[in-house]
Amino acid sequence: MVNVNDFLRNTDSESFEAAIAALGNDRILVIPPRVSEIEPERDFWLIDRAILLPENITVILQNCTVKLSDKCRDNFFRSANCGLGITDPVPVKNIHIRGEGACTLLGADHPRAVGDSSKILANPCPYEVEDLCRPDIAPWVDEDRKKSGQLRFMRDRHSHSFGTDAGKEGESQYGDWRGIGVLLANVENFSISNLRIVESHGWGISLESCTYGRVERIEFDACMSKMIDGMRNNMENQDGVDIRNGCHHIVISDISGHTGDDLVALTAIAPDDGLVGGSLCSTHVMGHDWTRRESGIHDIVIRNVVGYSHLCFNVRLLPAYTKIYNVVIDGVVDDRAHGADHFGTVLLGASDGNYGKNPTDGMTNITVSNVISHAKSAISVSGYLRDSVITNVINNNPDCEAITVDRENGMINVAVSNVITVGKN
Repeated sequence: MVNVNDFLRNTDSESFEAAIAALGNDRILVIPPRVSEIEPERDFWLIDRAILLPENITVILQNCTVKLSDKCRDNFFRSANCGLGITDPVPVKNIHIRGEGACTLLGADHPRAVGDSSKILANPCPYEVEDLCRPDIAPWVDEDRKKSGQLRFMRDRHSHSFGTDAGKEGESQYGDWRGIGVLLANVENFSISNLRIVESHGWGISLESCTYGRVERIEFDACMSKMIDGMRNNMENQDGVDIRNGCHHIVISDISGHTGDDLVALTAIAPDDGLVGGSLCSTHVMGHDWTRRESGIHDIVIRNVVGYSHLCFNVRLLPAYTKIYNVVIDGVVDDRAHGADHFGTVLLGASDGNYGKNPTDGMTNITVSNVISHAKSAISVSGYLRDSVITNVINNNPDCEAITVDRENGMINVAVSNVITVGKN
């Protein structure tokens, strides 16, 4: 067992690296509150780059906080087999991250980049309409629209995200996988548990081609904006847990709090775009050679998701050019106040124009049960759902149907039972 406080160096990132290099046969890394003669008043860890985790490691955080510095454009934790320039992450096993007590992963005060690969960095990046309409900032907003005050969400706010790297030569002007909080790729037998992730620079947790694992007791605190130097700035794509292509046999349970974007998402997007692993043009750290790796997602259990998304959905399943199957979704409580304007509680599929074509057999053997919604929609079937079950749904919004189906033949052989909308006879 190795305690990071026993391997202190000039920077906290160097301390973590020295401690990991000294791991013994038990392969246990303990992260307690920081105790150092360098900045003795600071008890939290401040890192400049990701803590890289080799296989066969258990990280135990003990009542501590790990914070990203303003220099850091990287993850909190990343499996060491993937990263910049690594085109083909080798398979690794047995990576476990466990919090004991109150353990927090905290974003930077001035993040270098926030958002996914479709978002352009801006500094400042106004969130409030009155700031977006100011003549001296937000040059992407048309002057006529600024004068009218009639702005469009997708064009004027959603296209840009805060980052101090904005306009800096040699730095990517888009978000990418480095903004993800905890990133594991091609890992078998893993677990992530009992963490609070606050103001992440992108998705809180992302798994690519990971198998036989658990993500549980995770609380999120993000709202798609942050006060920075006196202005509320836009902070895009702050999802909670994202399960990506090639993942299977995973349990996600006891997820709480609030996120800017989806709270839990299964996103199997498999375009034939030739993306090379380790490049900086995507939130995927692995490449898109689907002849060498699985593209779908299957055998997933999602339980006890209590919270809300400021913009999107509590739970989203998104198959594009591939399939999601054998999924249990049980216990989703949208706890935002009545009248909230976020999109919905459960989304199954999407329109073909957003992410790519949804196959007609894209979602099969899905069970959705015990859902309570206060959102604009309770359960939206925007793709194709087959051979599945939806049961025990309470929709607290009388202005919408409990279940909406966007396509002809959007649901085939789907059993629906015990579905009510409060306020309707």
